[in-house]
Order: sequence, then structure tokens, then C-alpha cells
Amino acid sequence: MLDALPFRFLLLPGFELAALGAATAVLAGAGVAFCTTSLTETPVTADSGVVVVHGGAAPPMGPGETLVVLSGLDLDTDDLEAALVLLRRAARQGGRLWAIGGGVWVLAHLRLPEGTVLSANPVTAEALAGLRRVPAVSDAPFVRGEEIATARASAAAALLRHDLALGAGPGPDAAPNTLRGAEAARAQLPPIEDRYPTRHRLVIEGLGIMRANLFRPVSIAALAASLGLSERQLERLFERELGDTPAPVYREMRLEAARIEVRLGRRPMGEIARDFGFSSAGFSRTYLRQFAIAPSADRRAAMGGEE
Repeated sequence: MLDALPFRFLLLPGFELAALGAATAVLAGAGVAFCTTSLTETPVTADSGVVVVHGGAAPPMGPGETLVVLSGLDLDTDDLEAALVLLRRAARQGGRLWAIGGGVWVLAHLRLPEGTVLSANPVTAEALAGLRRVPAVSDAPFVRGEEIATARASAAAALLRHDLALGAGPGPDAAPNTLRGAEAARAQLPPIEDRYPTRHRLVIEGLGIMRANLFRPVSIAALAASLGLSERQLERLFERELGDTPAPVYREMRLEAARIEVRLGRRPMGEIARDFGFSSAGFSRTYLRQFAIAPSADRRAAMGGEE
């Protein structure tokens, strides 16, 4: 069991039921404590119309615990104000404040720390644009800070996997920082089965090995040997299934993971480049070739600036 913080999910009317299921499945699989709560003892109606029985009204938070808000975008004034009271209380008690899906809109009504960036899909971003204090918004699947984290509903599980990877901590048995960073990057990529148009067992296994070695690339020869193939057999298989050989597929995968970090805007470009096995100059050239935009311009665009 990972030494992770306990989680409390604050369910508000219209919340995304699928996001709750995905997030709690990650926690349950890792043996991490969580509970569901709401503003009152009354069951809450989710976005699908399903009425959800929860664990009762929100109790006081302990220092370091995490309150995760899930909500629809059409809360009435009374529910919104009551939710903000809970969030402010949790913050005073030392809790982390998280929001998923429409919950990001609720969280944004607070006076957030300077420099806070919120993850939002286009619908939530449009709702955020109508607030009196318009927050900085990113289209990244999630944005995690020390005290505040936000995610699109579709990235709920990715945010939890990312947090658990980092929450393993720097104890004597913890993985080195680079390996924990690789796990965090993997958590933000779409599932292999969704990203690549193949169901071939060996190709999926090969892609899984690549993804497991984002920061420390394995050679194509070693990859082929691990699958019981020659390099040429592996190249032909990838060309047939994916339209390209393993080396460029692997490079694109690493760049896609690096792009998530670039667009989050938290780390220097040179550091990101080194982590993913590129020189600074080579990273910029390869990034531009793959995404048709330079990393610096991509970061500005993601943070709402001019290209």
C-alpha cells in the first residue's frame, strides 16, 4: 500500500458519475482510503440521472487530507455558497483542494493562490470565462500543484495515478525522482489501446515496454529480443500495424509525454528535454517537426498567451 493521503469526494448535483468511478477505482486498487460526502445527508443526483447515496455530510478535514469536488455546471446559488464554505474550511484545516470536471468551476469561485492554473475542457472553460475573476486555464488533462489540483472528468483516473506515483515519497524504498517522473508522465498519456490502431498482441506488448521506459529508452534490438523477434521482424510488424517502424513510434511517444509537461508550464524546457533523452536544440527541432509548433510557443498558447 502506498503512503498516500486519504481522499474525500464532495459530490454536488450533476457531478460526473464516470469520473467518480474512475478515480475511486484507482484508489481502491492501491489500497488508499477514501469516502464520499455531500452538503447534506440527502442522496445526490449525478449527470446521468442516477441518484447516488453517499457517506453523509462532510466532516472536518485533517491536515494533509484531500477534498475532491465533483459537480455539474448549473448549481443553484445556495448549493454553490454551501460548497464554497466547505472548501474554505478544508483549506483552513490544512487540506488539499482538488476539483474534477464541473467541480473546477466551483473551485474557481474561491480566491486561489497567485499563479494557479486550472485544467478544463472547452465546456468548463467557457463557464470559467464568465466568472468575475477569470482564472488561467490549461487544456492539459490535469494540473497538479502541492495544494490545488484540477482535472477534466476524462482524466480523473490519470490525476489519481499521477498523485499516487508522486505520493510514494522519498523514503528509503522509493524510486528515484526520474523514475517517479516517468510514472507521472505515463499516467497522463491515453491508454495504448486508444492511442494506437492495433490489436496485435506483440505490438501492444512492444508499445507497453516503450511506455514503461519513457525516460530510459531501450534499444530496438533489446525490444525485439524481449518479444522473441528479430529487429527486421519487429520493423515489418510495426510498419504493417502502425504504418511506421519502432524507432519513430517510440520517439513520438516520448515527445507526446514531454508535450504534456511543456504545456503545464512548470519546468524549464532544458530539464524536460533531458528527462526525455533529447538535447535542448534537438528537442526544439523534433518537437516543431512533430507538432508544427515550437515548444516555447506551445507553452504560451496553452497558458492563454500569444503565440
